[in-house]
Amino acid sequence: MLNASVAGDKLPLSCRRAVLTLVPKKGDLTDLKQWRPLSLLCIDSRIFSKTLATRLGKVMAEITHVDQTYCVPGRSIFDNIFLIRDTLDVCTTLEKKLGLLFLDQEKAFDRVEHIYLWKVLEAFGFNPGFLAMIKVLYSDIESLLKVNGGLCAPFKVDRGIRQGCSLSGMLYALSFEPLLHRLRAGMSGVVLNRTVLRLSAYADDLAVMVNGQQDIDVLNSIFKDFKLLSSATVNWAKSEAILVGDWLGTLPKLPDGLNWKRGGFKYLGVFLGDAIQKNWDGAIEKIKGRLNKWRWLLPQLSYRGRCLIINNLVASFLWHKLMCLDPPPNLLAKVQALLIDFFWDRLHWVPQSVLYLPREEGGQGVVHLSSRGAAFRLHFIQRLLTGPENLTWRRVAYAILQTVGGLGQDKPLFLMDPAKLDTTGLPVFYKGLFKVWNSFKVQKEEEEDVSLHWLLSEPVINGARLDITCGTAAFNARLCQTGTVTLHELVDICGPKLKNVESMVTRMGLRSMRVMGQILQSLRSALTPEEHKVLKDYGNGLMVPDTTDPFPKLLLIPKIDECEGSLLFSTECMKMDMDEVSGKTMYRNCVKVLNKKWLSSRVDTPWRSVLMIKNNVKPEWKALYKLPLTKRMGDLQWRVLHGIVAMNSFIAVLNPEVTQDCPFCSMRETVFHAFLHCLRLCPLFDFLHSLFQAFDECFFKQIFILGFKYCKTNSSKGELISF
Repeated sequence: MLNASVAGDKLPLSCRRAVLTLVPKKGDLTDLKQWRPLSLLCIDSRIFSKTLATRLGKVMAEITHVDQTYCVPGRSIFDNIFLIRDTLDVCTTLEKKLGLLFLDQEKAFDRVEHIYLWKVLEAFGFNPGFLAMIKVLYSDIESLLKVNGGLCAPFKVDRGIRQGCSLSGMLYALSFEPLLHRLRAGMSGVVLNRTVLRLSAYADDLAVMVNGQQDIDVLNSIFKDFKLLSSATVNWAKSEAILVGDWLGTLPKLPDGLNWKRGGFKYLGVFLGDAIQKNWDGAIEKIKGRLNKWRWLLPQLSYRGRCLIINNLVASFLWHKLMCLDPPPNLLAKVQALLIDFFWDRLHWVPQSVLYLPREEGGQGVVHLSSRGAAFRLHFIQRLLTGPENLTWRRVAYAILQTVGGLGQDKPLFLMDPAKLDTTGLPVFYKGLFKVWNSFKVQKEEEEDVSLHWLLSEPVINGARLDITCGTAAFNARLCQTGTVTLHELVDICGPKLKNVESMVTRMGLRSMRVMGQILQSLRSALTPEEHKVLKDYGNGLMVPDTTDPFPKLLLIPKIDECEGSLLFSTECMKMDMDEVSGKTMYRNCVKVLNKKWLSSRVDTPWRSVLMIKNNVKPEWKALYKLPLTKRMGDLQWRVLHGIVAMNSFIAVLNPEVTQDCPFCSMRETVFHAFLHCLRLCPLFDFLHSLFQAFDECFFKQIFILGFKYCKTNSSKGELISF
């Protein structure tokens, strides 16, 4: 059907028609402009557009500039926010003049002319066959407006990109690219750390950086030309202009009555500048409001249901801002207390730290806000160290990092001991980076092909792998004062063999040749044979540093060596390769690091001592919620494993009218008695013996408590036994 439609240049009527439903934006909803039309398409059309979007996505990063991040695989909205946030910090600190224009495109998707779009796609070099498939999606299309549950008569649509189509985001990004290209070519922008910054775009959200009247005149002229070509227009009334730094004399004149202002502003959902505090205003009240919407259903919810509400419907509204900003002190702790109270319905049975563990490790997977924030910081560092080379915000981040301790270093800072770095004067976000980094031990992986560039960039101070200070603060300070902070400076002083003791003594202003000789000897011992060979080739002129070499592979190991406990050292791999580690693994390791005080020395289940369970035997946490068991039955078994079922021995403490005796025998009723030692269980155990024999399995009381281990080969058997 689709092939025939492409050949005939027209889709069937059902695929050409879309139902428009209006989604509210913000502001005065009596104004029609405050509603966004969303196109509801038939499934055939959606499959077709998704197929084309998958193909187009493979080349989006190659044909769109790195300034545009919308619908480009490998790029993120946070790249835009990081760039503007850090540029603002640097220009404010250096008092460098910067004008930020945040331009609002009026009805951006709806104003794209189809003829203009086809010309743009042809200019990008798409072959006629692929272009014909995209054209057929917009050939002779119609829409029906849904109002109060009814549909109006269909009407023709001659321009605009349908929001709701898988291709729409990519098509708009491509249609916007000619404008961005002209702006890059015509504007001078702002220079920071040898990088020219002119703009940042996320779909139609465009931030332009100007440094004078000429840039604004060029901007205005280009937008007028672009309006004639594509029908796009700027809504100057909704646009903003922010002044940063020291502007002397007459301010540049803005078009159409737009006025300059100073202070904070909102960009892509985040308040920046002086208005950062607004991001967190009312956060506690919003959390309470969201929780109260579900509190009426709380008695009927399983633990898994409560966890889903907390993680996905309540706490998730913090992620966007927490990804790029640090919250005020104690805010996360207050929100966390509200979440835990909701989970337990104010009756707390186990420490919070246990709830934060994943389900397969004995917890419930309730989100730990501080750990999520720490994982976001690790992800930022991962992207900074190993992300694409053309990241727009990386050079600006370098400018901030190079102020640390006056060392002038950026990436090599992450090879030093964070506790020994002077982070005074850094923005709060970057201080948080080093605080999180200090929770892990950094181990450099040995590689067969040693990078000369990164070998020479390795620090020799502040607890790095090649630290030559022997922990002496005075010598460390002396090295910093003389600018001898990396191996490159030492090689320049002492030669590639690192044996010119006299030159080093002269550079440091020291007297003892013997001590300096011992220091250089320890440095030579710290280098591997491959590194010695690379330095030798460098000295002989056979190698030169290549600045495009990837950053060395690092392993992060949580600092929990001094701790004990099966909950800390469980199924999750503790070592993290910064090149490949996922956000999920980062988060889980952060949970253990930040909660090690409470998880240390805590057993995974109190049944371990009762059943004399060996350390290598673990409860089958994964089996608790497997079908055909219900979620409530899984909750009960989870409580049994943690020993937190309210038996008579516990209730008698709260209510003196209740005795501690078991109703079936004269023994004291504890959780161990009720589920293992009571005489009433003997017939049940006899039945389970015969049942397990029918499945060629041996029954033990340990299996009755810890659960039956599932695997792919015996999943059916496991389900029947659990049932």
